[in-house]
Amino acid sequence: MLSTLRIRSIGVIEDATLEFGPGFTALTGETGAGKTMVVTGLTMLLGARLDRGRTGTAATVDGTLTLAGHDGLAQAIDELGAEEEDGEVLVVRRVTREGRSRAHIGGVPVPIGTLAALVGTAVTVHGQSDQQRLREPDAQREALDRFAQHEVAGLLEQHQQLWDRREQLRARIDELDHLLRRRDLEGARLREALERLESVDPAPGEDQALREELERLGNAEQLRTDADQAATALVGDDGPAAAALLDIAAEAVHRAARTDPQLVPLGERMEAARLELSDLAAELSRYADGIDASPGRLDAANERLHELTTLVRDLGPVLPGPDGPAEDVTDLLESSRGAAEALDRYDGAEEEREQACAQLDSLEQELDGAATALTEARARAAEELSGAVQEELRHLEMPDAAITVEVGSQPHRRHGRDAIAILLAPHPGADHLPVAQAASGGELSRVMLALEVALASHRKDRSAAPVFVFDEIDAGIGGRAALAVGQRLARLARHAQVIVVTHLPQVAAHAGTHLRIEKTSTDGSTSSRIDALDGEERIRELSRMLAGDDHSDVALAHARELLEEATAVGEGRP
Repeated sequence: MLSTLRIRSIGVIEDATLEFGPGFTALTGETGAGKTMVVTGLTMLLGARLDRGRTGTAATVDGTLTLAGHDGLAQAIDELGAEEEDGEVLVVRRVTREGRSRAHIGGVPVPIGTLAALVGTAVTVHGQSDQQRLREPDAQREALDRFAQHEVAGLLEQHQQLWDRREQLRARIDELDHLLRRRDLEGARLREALERLESVDPAPGEDQALREELERLGNAEQLRTDADQAATALVGDDGPAAAALLDIAAEAVHRAARTDPQLVPLGERMEAARLELSDLAAELSRYADGIDASPGRLDAANERLHELTTLVRDLGPVLPGPDGPAEDVTDLLESSRGAAEALDRYDGAEEEREQACAQLDSLEQELDGAATALTEARARAAEELSGAVQEELRHLEMPDAAITVEVGSQPHRRHGRDAIAILLAPHPGADHLPVAQAASGGELSRVMLALEVALASHRKDRSAAPVFVFDEIDAGIGGRAALAVGQRLARLARHAQVIVVTHLPQVAAHAGTHLRIEKTSTDGSTSSRIDALDGEERIRELSRMLAGDDHSDVALAHARELLEEATAVGEGRP
């Protein structure tokens, strides 16, 4: 429930705090005193925009919500990390002079949409022109589903889950269709490219190796001559050679080592150098002998390089890598792996699509069955809701009106294929028409109230009472009908918190808490204050509402009688 509301700088209200009772709270006052500003403050807690014309400075609204029984709201606030104290949470909405908006729940900044979504689960505001509940098909369906929550909620959840699975499956089939279309366009080309690559069978880096070989083959004679000359310089017999000179040096060191042992390690190193020179000479000779300068090898290497170069040129654009067409054999082999994986996906797409289509057929049957069960449950609930609203209308001085909640059909949607319409025949012999067309302004208000009372009375869970705010729901109503509206609002307050802005004493008299907003002028400025009324003050306010005079003995007596009768009805006394 909403326990307190503080409003600062909205219209004529500079700073006022309202303390609401747990049941029925009536808010009264002279025209222009600022009653509408209170409703404006409440709608701000629901995320509504503030008319810049209503304030010349920053405006702030603080509301204290009691969380008892509102498990979903309490859990959402806990997930926000918001602070709560003694089971209550403070909700703050501030609009700056420039029109910027800020909202906090339990000290945590939240977007306006989050504010509306969370507070909206507990508070519903009905303004004078707010009859969308009775005009919008979706709102009427939601009302019916709330009325039959225990019968419909499970079926609706099952239907929505099946719907979501079907949409996911349809989306996957669309993806597979796209993949298969790509297979038809690209599959043959990719497969042909991979087959050609396999037939050529290049090795990673082979083209670069061939270029290096061709460079050697083109300079074979010079390479052989240089290698032979180097080998001769190391171990040749026809002239000075490194090996012969090293032999002379080694012999000299060995002789000296016989006199001075310190030269022994140097002699050993010279022996190792002689062996290394011999090995180097042998390697150079083998290199010179191994150079193939035959025209056949040169031609073969040129042909293979040409084959690989053509392969890269032709298949590079067909099998592109992440950086574009391949520039050499190594890149081409790397990018071909992606093409092979694509072909694997193509090959598996058709089988997966067949399976998905079979699942979709089965799911469509399940969804059809779920929609049928949902329609049947709604049809039973519609009949029960029609009777409940009809009974409420009888208490609201509309005994001859006939109301029907009709379950029609519409294209299948996530919530089912049911189109719900509330139809009204305001008097015997009249056709049943959509309630917004068939009812006058006063009748429409009473139908809306009858619907709310029926919905609230049917709730199985009494712990999480919703908060209803009615802004002059009694407009266009008088006499016995006004008294009946007051009685039904009191009945609604047994199952919910009801806050009513009213100008009718017959309605205000039934409230458990009576607040009066009064406008005062001081030193050329006008402001409003809000007082809780009790005893004689309340009787005087009812007298003012009855006769425009809070001092008339007749009006005071009438007000006292009205309050006593309303109290007796509330207590169940005759």
